[in-house]
Amino acid sequence: MLSLVISSGVGLSASETVFAAGVVLLAAYIRGLTGFALSAVLVAGLSFIIDPIEAVQLALAFEVAGSVIQVPSVWSDIKWPHLWVLIAAALVGNPVGVAILTSIEPGVLRAATFGVLAVVSLALLLRHKPTIEPTLRLFFLVGVVAGVVNGATALSGLVIVLAMSFMTITPAAIRSTLIAYFFISDMAVLGLIGARGDISDHAATRVVLALPLLAVGILIGSSTFDKTPPERFRRITLGLLTTISVVGLARIALG
Repeated sequence: MLSLVISSGVGLSASETVFAAGVVLLAAYIRGLTGFALSAVLVAGLSFIIDPIEAVQLALAFEVAGSVIQVPSVWSDIKWPHLWVLIAAALVGNPVGVAILTSIEPGVLRAATFGVLAVVSLALLLRHKPTIEPTLRLFFLVGVVAGVVNGATALSGLVIVLAMSFMTITPAAIRSTLIAYFFISDMAVLGLIGARGDISDHAATRVVLALPLLAVGILIGSSTFDKTPPERFRRITLGLLTTISVVGLARIALG
C-alpha cells in the first residue's frame, strides 16, 4: 500500500520507483565518498524513466540538498580563498562558454570535453602523482577554464575535479571544497530555473520523498571516506572520472 502511495505521488510505476530509489542511493553514496558525481549518476540513471530535462532539475536539487547535509561535517576543511577564486573566475569564463555554445554543435563540445577528460584521467590513474602546488593564481586559471566548459557543456565540476587531482591537496580539502562549490553554483542555477517557472509538477514531491535515501547514501559514503587512505581516494576519484567520461562518450555515440 505504501509503495502504491509513493508511486502515485512521484508519477512513476512501482518498478520505476524502485529503480529510481536505487539510482538515488548509489548517486548519494558516491557523492558522500568523493564529493562529486551525484548529478552525473542521477541524470544517467533517471533519464531511463523520466524526461532528461527533469532529471537535470532533480539532480540540481539533490546537489544542493546533499551539500546542506555534508557542509557541517566538512566546513573546517574547505579551502575558502581557493573556493571564492574558483567562483569568481567561473563568472569570467561562463559568457565565453555560452558564446562557444551558440557557434558549435553541443554534442561535439560534450564529446570533446569527455574525450579530453577520459584521456587525462586515465593517464593520471596509471602514472602521475600530484606535484603541483595549489596557488590562487592557478585556481583562477582553473576557474576560468571550468567556467568556459560550464557555459558550453555544463561539465565544469568534472574539470575542477581533474585539475585538483594534479595538485598537492589533501583528499579532505578536495572533497570539502567541491561540496561547497557545487552548493553555490547549483543554487544559482536552480534559482534561475525556478524564477522561469520551468520546474515540473512532480519535481518537488520527488525531491522530498527521496531526501531520506539521499541522506542515508551520503552518510554511508562519508563513513567510507573516513576509512579510505589518500592514495586509494585519488584512484577512486580518477577511476570515477574516467568511467563518467567513457559512458558520456558512449551515450553521445549511440545518440
